[in-house]
Amino acid sequence: MPSHLQPLLVVALIAFVPAATALVVGGIDIPHAKVSPTSRALEDQTYPDRWPFDARDLTPQDPSDDQLFYLIPKFVQHAGAECRESLTKYYGCVLPDNGDVLDLCSSWTSHYPKNYKAKRCAALGLNALELLANPAKTEWTVRNLNKDPTLPYDDNSFDVVTNSLSADYLTSPLEVFKEIRRVLKPGGLAAMAFTNRCFPSKVVPCWTRPFTEPSHARIIASYYHYAGFDDDDISVVDVSPDGWVGQRDPMVVVQARKAPADRLGSLEALA
Repeated sequence: MPSHLQPLLVVALIAFVPAATALVVGGIDIPHAKVSPTSRALEDQTYPDRWPFDARDLTPQDPSDDQLFYLIPKFVQHAGAECRESLTKYYGCVLPDNGDVLDLCSSWTSHYPKNYKAKRCAALGLNALELLANPAKTEWTVRNLNKDPTLPYDDNSFDVVTNSLSADYLTSPLEVFKEIRRVLKPGGLAAMAFTNRCFPSKVVPCWTRPFTEPSHARIIASYYHYAGFDDDDISVVDVSPDGWVGQRDPMVVVQARKAPADRLGSLEALA
């Protein structure tokens, strides 16, 4: 091709390339989210009439007191740098300006954007020294949710409840997720993030059967479902960094929105 025609070819090719658009998940624009087998994990999801998990599913290999396991502060990262950056971008999409936020199973970092300022950011976790070091918090509470799954907060207190990389350790997830729903404001969002790293002796067995991202997404969606969230308000956000499987850890968020006040009243009347 003559050299003087090459720029015209480039322009023509660009014209036929569709513009990238932000993926909207659960009514939220999340520019770096992607469609994947994991993001579609709930397309054919059905739920048994009763809570399907028992002690065999939720008793870890090491059932000893988590407070002892986390007695010594663990100032380490539990996901790759690309995953943490992607999770932070996700939080930048969902955290409200000057909002009321609760971070469950928190530690020395909540992975929130550095410039994010909440009106209230309650950090609840297992180790006091880690919580004290968390720059996002405005208050903190030490609590072992596997011993006491209740949350020390009033009903309808928070705009967003987050949990980064810890939902797989909950041994009483139904009770915890019911509490999450209780403390969320009507219309509030819960966001449970996970990757493929864990402490094998502490993760609940159902998380390993099988150990895949779509299975994990369905497990967390089940927690939401049986805790009273409407199925239409539960969605999966795949914000895994680009790269071949094995070169990049995944990063997935299963989010659910508490029904707005008007619809919440109708749902409770039907219950």
